[in-house]
Order: sequence, then structure tokens, then C-alpha cells
Amino acid sequence: MSVSILDALENAEYNLCQGKQMAMNLLAGRDQLHNAVELLGKGYGLDDDIDALLSKYGSADEVPDKEEVNGKD
Repeated sequence: MSVSILDALENAEYNLCQGKQMAMNLLAGRDQLHNAVELLGKGYGLDDDIDALLSKYGSADEVPDKEEVNGKD
């Protein structure tokens, strides 16, 4: 199952605001939020598959800008 950037933002919101305030949830929420914001800043859209990008590049910080990826096609 793929997870979109929008899904990651919704999961982060749940983990940070609505879920049980446990250290594990807070860490997961911060990581989800960081990844989503990083990818949005690189030009990816809410429907882009965050899992595929993280699997391919290892981390959101390593994912190239979307226009760089599209320019290679």
C-alpha cells in the first residue's frame, strides 16, 4: 500500500495531536511531518507516493527536487 504525502501529514497530525502522547508517537509524528514538509518544499505534491521516494532515496533529505527528477525522463 502506498502512502501519499497527504497521508503522511494526516498521520503526523494524529500522532502529534490526537493520539496518545507517548514518546514513540511524538517521534513518529515529527518524522512524518519532517518528511512531508521536506518533500513538499522540493516540489512534490500531496498525491506523490512518500514510501516510494523514501525507499528509493533512503530519506527525504536525499530526495532530489521533483523538477530534477522530471528533467531526467
